[in-house]
Amino acid sequence: MNIQDVVAQIDAEISSLQQVKALLAGARSTESGKSSRPVNTSLPCKARTKRTLSTEARARIAAAQRARWAKSRQAAKKAAPGTSAASTAKKAPAVELPAKSKKKRTLSAGARARIAAAQKARWAKVRKAAKKAATAKVAKKSAPAKKAVSAKRSGASKTKAAVAPAAPAVTATSAS
Repeated sequence: MNIQDVVAQIDAEISSLQQVKALLAGARSTESGKSSRPVNTSLPCKARTKRTLSTEARARIAAAQRARWAKSRQAAKKAAPGTSAASTAKKAPAVELPAKSKKKRTLSAGARARIAAAQKARWAKVRKAAKKAATAKVAKKSAPAKKAVSAKRSGASKTKAAVAPAAPAVTATSAS
């Protein structure tokens, strides 16, 4: 085997490995939700340049915008003939809003009374539950407190009797 043959064989192996790598990179990108197009790693990436508009394109866009504004001003001018065009152009909405209904809906007196009575009943129920919880809480606190006080008193009398020093015994030697 010649050295050139070995180098050619290595180059072929490298190109096949690069193809396999590109296929695997493409499969991995489809799993992550990206494009399924294989990535060609052998070609260098071009840096993306910022796209700018030509002066003619900017002029066409500006003219189209001016035409849109003129059209909206004309529509506003036709809608309100008694006002100035400048003030109506500022106030004219881009989209027509539907007209409000003429009659305002109100509740009858009976319906309002029923709603008020139901709300009063709900609040009375809440107050009753809060009062019941407060009395239960007070009763719970006071019951163990009395037991603790009586336990302290009974324990205190026992400790005093147990701790009280005994009277000194009089010996016969000290009496003489």
